[in-house]
Amino acid sequence: MLSRICGSHGFLGFVLLLFSSAFLQAQQLWYWHHSLLKNPQAVQSSKALIDQAFSYGYTGVAFWDVSSEYIGTPNWDPSFPQYLQQAMNYAVSKGMKVIGTVAPFGYSNDILMYNPSWAEAQRVVGTQFQVNSTGMQLQLINSFPDLFNSGFESGNMGWFDLNDPGVGRDTTVAHTGISSAVIRNAPANGRIRQLFNVKPWRQYHLRLWYKSSSFQGYAQFAIFDPSNDSITRLTDQIRVGRTQDWTAVDYAFNSQGSTQLWIYLGVYGGNSGTLWLDDIQIDETALVYVTRDASRTPLQVYDPNNSSTVYQEGTDYNSISDPRMTSIPVLFDTYHTPPTVTLPRTTRLKAGQTVAIDFRAAFAVPGQKSMNMCVSSTNVSNYLDQNAQAVANVMPGGGGLLLEYDEIRQFNSCALCRAKNMSAAQLLGWHVGQSLQRYNSVMPNSPLYVWSDMFDPYHNGHDHYFYVEGDFSGDSAALPANVTVMNWNLGNLSQSLAWFSGTNPNQPIAHQQIIAGYYDSGNGTASAQAEVAAAKGIPGVVGLMYTTWNDDYSQLKNFARAARAAWTKK
Repeated sequence: MLSRICGSHGFLGFVLLLFSSAFLQAQQLWYWHHSLLKNPQAVQSSKALIDQAFSYGYTGVAFWDVSSEYIGTPNWDPSFPQYLQQAMNYAVSKGMKVIGTVAPFGYSNDILMYNPSWAEAQRVVGTQFQVNSTGMQLQLINSFPDLFNSGFESGNMGWFDLNDPGVGRDTTVAHTGISSAVIRNAPANGRIRQLFNVKPWRQYHLRLWYKSSSFQGYAQFAIFDPSNDSITRLTDQIRVGRTQDWTAVDYAFNSQGSTQLWIYLGVYGGNSGTLWLDDIQIDETALVYVTRDASRTPLQVYDPNNSSTVYQEGTDYNSISDPRMTSIPVLFDTYHTPPTVTLPRTTRLKAGQTVAIDFRAAFAVPGQKSMNMCVSSTNVSNYLDQNAQAVANVMPGGGGLLLEYDEIRQFNSCALCRAKNMSAAQLLGWHVGQSLQRYNSVMPNSPLYVWSDMFDPYHNGHDHYFYVEGDFSGDSAALPANVTVMNWNLGNLSQSLAWFSGTNPNQPIAHQQIIAGYYDSGNGTASAQAEVAAAKGIPGVVGLMYTTWNDDYSQLKNFARAARAAWTKK
């Protein structure tokens, strides 16, 4: 290797190699490498970025490439894995370590696009339908009477009790009718709200309209349980343009165990300009992203007055599915028109008769429009086994694996998950154990890494995390000491690093940690300096990773230089 580098780069290359080797002993310096390695041109592009990172003193490359997920599946051209292997081998040839990503839980869209039935799915119980007058279809019975004064035509009633400055009613601008809610130059939070009743474990549809003029600020809505504002049923940013005509957004959501919910809408932290809101409507819906997997997501149609009278699919009603879950690849959205249930001539159901349907539906998390893959599915387990072996075939010796358990916003919902009678923490811990055994078996010499957030009580490892059923607290006990933590809790970094260091009596397992920093801050120098400072005095922190989600490598050099300088003073 020395002769190759000296031959191609001369004396400077030799000096860089010695420098990198010395730096590796003191600090690991990784970078997050985006790629889509499907052809020789993509390999050359990756090699150029690897060369650049190596010249700055980076010692490791974490490959974020969809090839890692698709290898070994029918959806991936069998000629593509060679390109991932070539790029990884090139990094290794320069003396750099490599990591590949596996077990895509949390952000599972890439694999679910081709296998949507593997998605985790929430239960919906007792939704009622009526056979239409022709006896050929089921029509949803909407149990929700709509929000009060949803179009603001009845004055200020129902919405304005917070009395936030800058918030009022406008009778000159409206989407329909003559009125809307308006937020003008709010000095702080400017919100409207309403409390409403729901039936537990039903699927609902929210639609709202907004308009803006010279608007600058942050707008959001949230639907949550009045008993605890951490119990969120739906939330998202309202992506308001500076000046924008009336625009609608639609969402499906599950009431879960709630019987009442608040809806809050408006501006947080103040704004300039004007935001109007109008026609904020909720109705009951059903079968949006209905998921069909007999063992995990059973569906039943029955008589609501006599649950022992169960109707048969194919005989009493035609097969039920959502075309969005069968048209491959799936394009995820937050709401779409639900499928229509039709009846065959052999049905026992009569016009005007009422039935109930229990089913399970996947949920596209707003903002990300992402779905989570189920941890209990046998099909998912089989995929992971096959994928692990395929990854092992392309991974360089000693290459590491990053298990992508991060931001798991829906979890512990399907029938198989619920049947385990585990808390969310126990279920995640069980599955992490399965994964560690799987990858240790096929790649016994590969170091294993995991994102920090789901195992961090100061980040996402807690109760009431988004739409999860159950509490993630305590799941860090599932991580053995030989798993390195990629810690990205940049908002509470010192406390989080200490948690995984083994110095906290509530978490005595000592892990090596790499700070997954930068996060597209735009200032690599300041990011590296702050991250190293946060790690001062905490054992087991062995390095940093330049982590960009926007393919922003402009600060790659500044981050490395500042990390080196700060580390020597650490």
